[in-house]
Amino acid sequence: MKTILVLTDLTKKSENAALYALKLAENMDANIILYHSFKVFQTVVMPETGMWPAEDYNVVEHECLIQLKKLADRMSKHHQPGNFKPAINVYCETGELGARVARLVNDRNIEMVVMGAKSDDILSHILFGSETTSVLDEVKCPILFIPDQCSFHPYKTIVYSTDLKKAYPKAVGFLVEIAGLKNSDIIITHVGETGTFTQGQALDLIKNIFEYPHVTYRQIPQGNISEQLNKFTNLVQADLIVMIHHQHTLLGEIIPGSNSKKMLYSHKTPLLILPD
Repeated sequence: MKTILVLTDLTKKSENAALYALKLAENMDANIILYHSFKVFQTVVMPETGMWPAEDYNVVEHECLIQLKKLADRMSKHHQPGNFKPAINVYCETGELGARVARLVNDRNIEMVVMGAKSDDILSHILFGSETTSVLDEVKCPILFIPDQCSFHPYKTIVYSTDLKKAYPKAVGFLVEIAGLKNSDIIITHVGETGTFTQGQALDLIKNIFEYPHVTYRQIPQGNISEQLNKFTNLVQADLIVMIHHQHTLLGEIIPGSNSKKMLYSHKTPLLILPD
């Protein structure tokens, strides 16, 4: 059975990503694990009063589990009768987020990680700065970022942005699996000059090797990559953007330097990042 791991900070805003994941799980016939990473403050010495007691790990864990279970109950009320009903389990712990999530992905055979992201100048909910990079570098499975207030719609059009450096067969295989849920149209896009992997090879991989016919190719004009990609996504009314993540380089050469942050900060369409 497939499993989707949903990262949450237990705020109202992060609940939107969890509800999106529920609808996605109904379509994928997948179960859900709600995950929260918490911090326990260390004991400090206060000159006037002596020792200031730290928050007890078990107390914090218990309170987090209660909140996770309440979220799971609220999610269950949004289940659409007649669809697959995902089982929703809860889990919380403390520690470095990227390493903890990576271990859980391996131990529980997680199919995908889902997390919230705002459509403005910061990543919201549970991921900020280095933690985003840590999760992307440590976790070796697809990661789906859901913009704030974005609701789930079955994927009719998927924009797949590639650097055309190579085939990325594992990533493309997952892309085809997602597209096949509703026979989505895949639009392969590329900005700049063609790499060692050509347009024809990219189309052939999906059409003939993976035997998925609903695919086309569009060359995007030169310019700011994140801006051009967002414009094209809006033009074709895409429901999902897909990109490749190169280890230790955020989104690799697809969106170099500061453009990587701009894409994560500015996208208003769900963004699926696949490991290469």
